[in-house]
Order: sequence, then C-alpha cells, then structure tokens
Amino acid sequence: MGKCTRTEHKSNINTNIAKTLVLHRIWNGYTQSKIAECIHVTFQQIQKYEKCINRIPADHLIDICKQKRWDISLFINDHPEIIFGEWINNVDQMTEDSPYPLRIDQINRSWEKIDNVGKHNYLTREVNPRYKQIMQKGV
Repeated sequence: MGKCTRTEHKSNINTNIAKTLVLHRIWNGYTQSKIAECIHVTFQQIQKYEKCINRIPADHLIDICKQKRWDISLFINDHPEIIFGEWINNVDQMTEDSPYPLRIDQINRSWEKIDNVGKHNYLTREVNPRYKQIMQKGV
C-alpha cells in the first residue's frame, strides 16, 4: 500500500479537529502549555496541532479528552461553529467579571488563522490550488 494522499476532504477533517481543540482549550481557560502537559509534549507541538501543521494523533486526543473530561465525540463534528454557538448561548456574557467575551474573541481570531493557513499547511504542494497558481504565474 502506498502513502495516504492528502485531499480537501481530509484537510477539512483536520481543520475541524484543530478548531475544536482550540475551542475546548480557550473556552475552558487552558494554555497550550497546560494541554501539552497532559500528553507530555511541548507547547510548540500543541501550536502545530492547532495550526494544522501536524495532525494530532488519536492517542493524544483521547488522553487530553480523558484528563480534561471533554466529550471526544465533539471532535468528529463537521461544524465546530455550531458547538461554539451553543456554548455562547449558554453563558452569561454580560456580567462584569465574565471571561467569555475575551475567550470568544480569542477563539474567533484563532479560527480565522486556521481558515487562512490550515489548508495551505495540510495539503501538499501538488494539490494546493494556491501553489498551482503561483507556479503558473512564474512560468
């Protein structure tokens, strides 16, 4: 069997997992370092998972979910924005000491970065349309 090829579909799966990891981490007030401690990696490795530079191994995801008591089934959701919307609706953001407005902003900014670079980081240069456009301009 050959090496598994990277596709748009797989990129979307990995992007959604990264978004869900960011959502859980920030919503619950954890730093990348705290999540890294759960699986004995550096915070830089968590950054790579969240930026779609590396895919998160299943055993790491399971360990994080068990230790933080997160529902792992949420990571297979095709629409992490639906989860985010539900969570936003279930908290009181109007209290003076609420951490959620800041966390919501952090999640939105992180997700924008994932959307902007996730496909580029995950897909190989051969199947990345942006790479093809750059190469055609250069020819």
